[in-house]
Amino acid sequence: MLNKACVVTIKVKDMEEAIAFYTRILGFEISRRYSETIVSLKQEPIALVLETSQTGKDHGNSNNIVLGLESDDLDRDIEMLREKEVRLVTDEPKPCPPGRYIEIEDPSGNKLEVLEFSQ
Repeated sequence: MLNKACVVTIKVKDMEEAIAFYTRILGFEISRRYSETIVSLKQEPIALVLETSQTGKDHGNSNNIVLGLESDDLDRDIEMLREKEVRLVTDEPKPCPPGRYIEIEDPSGNKLEVLEFSQ
């Protein structure tokens, strides 16, 4: 079952500006800097991640905030999603700092990430 939210990713235009806002104004602390484009904030039980936008611009109709669902067997869950005719945005798993993931869409076109942790 994919009924466990594990991460919320916030797409940002400028990472340093976003870090300043989330830390200095809202009071979050940085948990880990995975790269210049991905930073995790201390937040329990659901992780909060800042990720620089691919385009560096507003996202228009795409998500600025993405919900991540935890998978304990991503390959099995991909097959189940295909059988249920869920739209897979990415056909094959992609690597990410904590493991690997795919993107899917709900019926309204909202993108969700299905994540399998390697640790």
